[in-house]
Amino acid sequence: MLEPRKYSERLGVIDPGQLFEVAELLDLGEVRDAFPLGGGLFGQNLGIETTQGRFVLRGNPFQLFQLLKERFVAHFIHEHSSLPAPWPYEVCEDTEIFGWPFAMMPFMPGTMGEELLLTSDDRGRVDLADAVGEALAALHEAEAEFAGPYDAQMNAFIEMDDFKDWTLHRLNHWRGLCRAVNALSTEAELFIDEVIEQNSNALDEPFTPVLVHHDFKYGNLNFDPESYDATGVFDLFEAYLGDGEEDLVRMMWLVKDPTERQAFVTAYAENWPLRPGAPERLTLYMLCDRLVVWEYGRRHGWFQDATFLADVRPYLEIARAIGSSA
Repeated sequence: MLEPRKYSERLGVIDPGQLFEVAELLDLGEVRDAFPLGGGLFGQNLGIETTQGRFVLRGNPFQLFQLLKERFVAHFIHEHSSLPAPWPYEVCEDTEIFGWPFAMMPFMPGTMGEELLLTSDDRGRVDLADAVGEALAALHEAEAEFAGPYDAQMNAFIEMDDFKDWTLHRLNHWRGLCRAVNALSTEAELFIDEVIEQNSNALDEPFTPVLVHHDFKYGNLNFDPESYDATGVFDLFEAYLGDGEEDLVRMMWLVKDPTERQAFVTAYAENWPLRPGAPERLTLYMLCDRLVVWEYGRRHGWFQDATFLADVRPYLEIARAIGSSA
């Protein structure tokens, strides 16, 4: 029998009666069970099993538009990509049940990639990295006519006329936030200037805009544990329309083994060959991604015994080398 329970710090204590109300509101049948879900940084997800199946309740968003954007992106992937996304994605803006708005979506089948990684042998880890590359290629079937961010007021992606200018603006935005948390030395600032100057012309190379996840990694994917076929992608809040090569760098950083890293990139490039200028673009994309991570990390107590340059330089070299070899 279900009892009141704190499923995460962010969701707080949830009473079974609240879950019964949700199930009745969304016509999900009778609630049989509820269970906490791992993964993610913020503890917003709760698994629910009803007589109609398994679902994920996503609640207590930082802002309502988090859920509205995720619904928009999930639909975009559902319509344009063969990679399964959580759809339908129902958003309830009424705060009467929990005190905050929430979303309900299907529970994606399979096993989270991070869990598979922990139990895989060396061969399995390479196969899994390969599967992530194939999944990313499938995601990027979601093509668009322009590059640009999601606009909350319009509930749509909006076009940026100059991709190069927009990309460098985003890089400098995160650079400014890193300055605000004292993450960049004078030497680091000069290094960033040099990297931008040496590599930014590669952003002029034409490309087909696609849905960029921006946090594409093991922990945001489910897989069939036997075949390693991807069964779902989630955590869609950071998505925008841009250059698909941008989605390579998060995995390049996370995957430490060179063979696994190469398997990931090769699987992706078999479907989406890297374009001329890839070494320079990937260098810039990696720099921007590390700025994002450093800004967040320094605010939350990471990198206390490291410097930005010592951390970033090796990854820029990796990005450049992979861009040259793919």
